[in-house]
Amino acid sequence: MNKTLDNAAIFVTTYVVFMLPTYILPYLRTSPASLYSVDDAVANVFSFTFFIHLASMILLCWVCLVRGAMVGKNWLFLLPVVAFAFEFISKLSVIPFIPTMYHILAIIVGATSANISVSDKLSSYSND
Repeated sequence: MNKTLDNAAIFVTTYVVFMLPTYILPYLRTSPASLYSVDDAVANVFSFTFFIHLASMILLCWVCLVRGAMVGKNWLFLLPVVAFAFEFISKLSVIPFIPTMYHILAIIVGATSANISVSDKLSSYSND
């Protein structure tokens, strides 16, 4: 696993850096098809800013997957996955603030969780 994300401050910084494009890029028309006509939506999918938006959301999922494995909360990656769904599925994207709440929840849970070392995992298995 990537030991860089072992530090909570680095996790929060990395998450915020990859989260910022998800708030800036919608102003450059990278939002889903429901907000535009069909012709604009088709052209939008092939735009460079759309792929940056998509890549930043995938990286947020990966960051939470790695951090969740380190802190023993393997479900942590599901929080940005829900935010991902609410940003890119056309009917869900019209509901405001849901992605923001899930991003904040992912930051709080990921930053406040204590790291689990390999020796802690082994000792918990030996106690059973």
